[in-house]
Amino acid sequence: MRLILPALAALAVTLALPQAVRAETIVKERFGCHTQEVTDRLFKLVMAGDESGFGQLLKGSLAAGECRSWKLGEEIRLETRTMTYGCLAPTSGQDRCYWTPLSAIEKAN
Repeated sequence: MRLILPALAALAVTLALPQAVRAETIVKERFGCHTQEVTDRLFKLVMAGDESGFGQLLKGSLAAGECRSWKLGEEIRLETRTMTYGCLAPTSGQDRCYWTPLSAIEKAN
């Protein structure tokens, strides 16, 4: 028991520390949005074949600044990630991150 408590305390401290931000490069042009919900909604429209709904929502979200398009070769910071999305931010400036499919930064094998 004496060994377990210090080990658990060390693990808690390690988990509480902020993760290092990784620099990445866009390898596939994609869009990203400030909220993962909007990104999910856009991809669901694509999967459902609703090109009109997708186009309208993306156009409005881009115009409002909620979403942005990533260009091939653009340098970004990977701030956080889930299994399928990463929250990406431009390396220049302190812009908020945009939830984007990880395929935008993952090279095909």
